[in-house]
Amino acid sequence: MSEWITLHAADGHDLSAYVARPEGEPIAGLVVIQEIFGVNAHVRSVADGYAKDGFLAIAPALFDRIERGVELAYDGADMQKAVSFIPKLDAEKSTADIAAAIDFAAAETDKKVGVIGYCWEARSPGSPPAGSRSR
Repeated sequence: MSEWITLHAADGHDLSAYVARPEGEPIAGLVVIQEIFGVNAHVRSVADGYAKDGFLAIAPALFDRIERGVELAYDGADMQKAVSFIPKLDAEKSTADIAAAIDFAAAETDKKVGVIGYCWEARSPGSPPAGSRSR
């Protein structure tokens, strides 16, 4: 089962997140950090795949602070728009948004939570693992 929810970051910001739940009891939580294209169909399918493997997977919409509902394709004008978001991101605020997703997954599962990222996440200052805490 999957759904969109609203997360509440520590600084008061509300952001969307896609949650994919396993059929049974989750083995753990997993935060899926989006690519620079937002929480698009591909990122949602990744979260769904982890849910099929038994994880409660959550993909926070990290661009919500800039523009809500970002879901871009991998070429053309969408590629240019995706790249334009990178300099607008604030590492501290993105980390707060990721922390909200970690907290949600921990509360929902009462188990450990991992973080996995794609594309820009791996190169962002302050992004996991450097900016995260373990749960």
